[in-house]
Amino acid sequence: MRIFVVLLLTGCLACTGKPKGFPVQLKGDFINVDTATVTLYTLEDTPQLLLSTKMQDGKFVLRGTLPEPGNYLIKIGGVSKSIVLDAPDLFWPSDYLAVDPRYIKNSPATKTMLEMYGLIREKYKIPTQALYAEYFAKAGKDGKLSVELEKELEEKNHEYFLKLGELILDYVKDHPNDLFIPVFIKQQMFEYDYEWGKRGYELLSSKMKASQPGRLLKSYLDDLSHSVIGASFPEIMVQDSEGKIVDLKLSEGKVYLIDFWASWCGPCRAMMQSLKKMHKEYFGLPIEFISLSLDDKEENWLSAHKEEQISWGSYWVKDAFKSTIAKQLGIEAIPFIVLVDRKGKIAAKNLRDQKLVNKINELLK
Repeated sequence: MRIFVVLLLTGCLACTGKPKGFPVQLKGDFINVDTATVTLYTLEDTPQLLLSTKMQDGKFVLRGTLPEPGNYLIKIGGVSKSIVLDAPDLFWPSDYLAVDPRYIKNSPATKTMLEMYGLIREKYKIPTQALYAEYFAKAGKDGKLSVELEKELEEKNHEYFLKLGELILDYVKDHPNDLFIPVFIKQQMFEYDYEWGKRGYELLSSKMKASQPGRLLKSYLDDLSHSVIGASFPEIMVQDSEGKIVDLKLSEGKVYLIDFWASWCGPCRAMMQSLKKMHKEYFGLPIEFISLSLDDKEENWLSAHKEEQISWGSYWVKDAFKSTIAKQLGIEAIPFIVLVDRKGKIAAKNLRDQKLVNKINELLK
């Protein structure tokens, strides 16, 4: 009896001593690089270092215990990538000049990723390429489409895009327990809206909603819920060119065009020239332009602010892409434009060119 009790206690001690977490080993074999530091971080506003190792002759072994399987940030020298670590023994052959997580071997996420990208290619990219070829075959000698044909093409392309969104959700419905699915939904939120993302999240199993990628998706959707079309534009504290903190409040009775940009962003600087022309065209009408810089450093914004000679409200958002407003609006790439109607409600996000002009004209009626 005594021996049995001792053995039982020993067994219990062994159980309590069992390491928690998710043991993982990622072996890398890269070309076009010899040495580099390889580090793994959490995907948070303030990333936490989890694992680190050194690369020699293009090879590395990143080994350790993670909190759980999920989506993490890996840095290899000067390259950063989001990767899913979901199996204990992974192998990653890649090219340092074109680092691609799709080449990670032994990962269920890689299989799903390739299936999803294949779906997009088959159901959207190939058909739209054929659609554009069909329409541009009708173009004039100058290679341009008529206004009618261009509008028709845009409408058909949008139909294809919406159909793809439904096909993706069908795939989610058939794979509710796949760890890569919440990651993929979040990636596609740059193209689709909040309601689409919410539908995708609701199709996940309870287990997947509780997973790390599921929680990240839920947090992202919670942030976006503050800026759906029809919601009030969020309150925001910004800094003006004199260093004063300004509580940016929008007045009712005006339409607002709010441009998020940065000094280092080439397309943003090109967009700024278009906005200057638009600002002149709408002069005297109840519309106000505001530019909000997402530069990391104040001095970079101030320099670009002076170079551009911005004649409307120009401010700096201190925490850039990590700021509350950037999260609430889902800003992951710039330029990013938000239109606010006369009642202070968000009317449109991320429009360009003629679509932007048409929406402004509609709001000014």
